[in-house]
Amino acid sequence: MSQLQRSPEPGVWLVFDRSRRIAIVRVVEVQGRKLLRSVTFHDDPAQRQLIGYFPEDGMKLAVECTWAEYVKHTGPSTSNRK
Repeated sequence: MSQLQRSPEPGVWLVFDRSRRIAIVRVVEVQGRKLLRSVTFHDDPAQRQLIGYFPEDGMKLAVECTWAEYVKHTGPSTSNRK
């Protein structure tokens, strides 16, 4: 999970491919339950695409699924991070 960085905003993490921000993972509340919500990154929030919702304690799962979706759409990363 070396491509994951905590944001200064509480409950928000950023997913990177090298220095390129590719997704945002944040804690949200849905029907009284806290979940992790992953969306693609875009400067315009209206252009962001939902990747999925994950259990609050499932950060590793959220990042792995986010990374898999990124690779599926862009091809393998040239980064040496795993």
